[in-house]
Parts: sequence; C-alpha cells; structure tokens
Amino acid sequence: MNRKRTKNHPFQLNEDRAILMVCFVIALIFWLIVKLSNPYKTTREVEFYVPLPQDKALSKRPPDDMTVELSGLGWDLAIDYFYHKTIKLVLPLNGTEEMTLNINQLRHEIKQYLRSDGIAIGEINYDQVTLKAEDKLSRKVPIALSADLAFAPDFHLKQAPILKPDSVEVSGPASLVKAITFWASDSIRLTDLKSNVRTNLKLKSPDYALELNTPTVQMQLEVEPFTEKSLFVPLKIVHKSGTDSIRIFPENITVQFKLGLSRFDSIQPKDFQAEVDFTGISKSSSNQTAPIQIVKQPASIQLLGFTPKSVKFFWIEE
Repeated sequence: MNRKRTKNHPFQLNEDRAILMVCFVIALIFWLIVKLSNPYKTTREVEFYVPLPQDKALSKRPPDDMTVELSGLGWDLAIDYFYHKTIKLVLPLNGTEEMTLNINQLRHEIKQYLRSDGIAIGEINYDQVTLKAEDKLSRKVPIALSADLAFAPDFHLKQAPILKPDSVEVSGPASLVKAITFWASDSIRLTDLKSNVRTNLKLKSPDYALELNTPTVQMQLEVEPFTEKSLFVPLKIVHKSGTDSIRIFPENITVQFKLGLSRFDSIQPKDFQAEVDFTGISKSSSNQTAPIQIVKQPASIQLLGFTPKSVKFFWIEE
C-alpha cells in the first residue's frame, strides 16, 4: 500500500519562525529585567552653567573635566542616562562676585539633578569648585604675525606683510584683558615665494575667560624680484680726541646690497651712515688704521657688504 507524502506549506515555516522570534524576544526581556535589577556603578561627566550679567565675566570658572561616580539599580541608572547623558549644574552667583562649593555642596547639587532617589553619589574628582566674577572689559590690541617665510632666489618682500584687520578686540575679565598687549596669530610657513600671497590666517585660540571679535585675519604678502646695487657712501669721523684735524683715506666706501626693483632708484647714499670711530686712538698711537662700521641703513635692503673695512689716517697739526 502506497503512502502519499504531504508537502509542508510555506505559511507553516513562517509561523515557526515567528514563534521562535517571539520566544527569543521574551527571553531577552526577562534577561534584561534580571540584569537591570542588579546594582551597578557608572561614571558621568558634570558640566556647569553660570549665568552672568552682560557687564560681568568669569575670571575663575568651574572645571570642564569633573566626573562623578554613581551607583544604583540598572533600571534607575539607565532611565537617568536616557534623560540626560551629562549632568548639567546651573550655578547662579546671585549678586556675589565669588562663590565656593565644597564636596558636600557639590553632592547636594548633583543629587538634585538626578531623577531617582535610588541613585547614590560616590567619588567626585574635585574637592571643591570656586567661581569668581569681575567687571568685563573690551580693548583692541595689535595682531602679532607668526610667519616663517622662505623666498625663491632673488625674490623678497616688497613691503611688510599686511594684516586685515591689523588688530583684534579682546573681551573678558578686566584683570586679564589689561595685561594683554598683543595677540598672536597661528604659525604659518611658506617656502619658495616668488608671487603675491593672500590667505586667511587663524588667530591663537583664547582661553576660557577671553573672547575675540574675530577668529581669523587676512594676510597679504607682496613679493617682487630683488637685484643688486652699489653706492659710494661718504665716511664720517666720530669720537676724535684733541683739536688737531685728521685726514682719512679713502673718504668713501662702496656699499653692496640687494633691494626690490620698485625701490632701485629711491635708495641713495644719504640713506646710509658709515662711521670711522676714533675712540681710544690718539696721536701717539702706533696704529695708523681705524675700522669702519655702518650704523644706519634702509630697512628694506639686504646688506651684502662694503669695502674697504678700514681706513688709513694721519694727523694734521693746526
């Protein structure tokens, strides 16, 4: 006698899978209930907010790395974490300029913030927190450029770097702002410069108590070709003792320097001062030579050298 084989229907397979899934979910729920009913410990970050009038600023502020250890049932800790991952404490100064919270006061403030009375407060990584406010001051200070510039051969700056703006307004506690005389930019390094540059440059980030009215400035560099030039510069005698006259030879020196093409015709001998210093030299001295030194030169040139380095001299009796 032949027995017919019965085929499994697709809906039977899906029903088995659904039952298995329901069983898995129920088991997971029971597992969570058991787990979350156990006591746990966790560490939470603590943030502070200190409301202040517009004319006040914090010169001593609360820490930004405070943590607190909490312990309690898993349910309580999970629900509290769901509502706020970070504990945020609001600490108004209420008209006073300074306030200090000891460890017990910190515990009280944190306890007030938690949603469950079943959560216990453990270790806090600060013993106390001090807040101090004072009058707020704003002032403008110049920006100090921090730049390392390297130029292609025979190129250099046409003029000093231009910053726009060239100053920044610093605001914060009066005691800190009064001590600031300049504000530095972030360092920038440029190499092989042979054309003009225009770029935005960040300023050094202020600390917690200070604010800047702008975080960046624009830096402009004008670069031009440099060329060599020579000039005859007359020598000046200084610190001569006695009334007798001195004759020196030569009376001029040759100065070699590099300068930008735009200033080639504007730099003249009058822009230099070369001196022969007779300090300590008298008529009785056996040495008949004196050194030459350049004491003044244009800021826009690169001095290469000068010749000769010394002069011969002789006394002329009056």
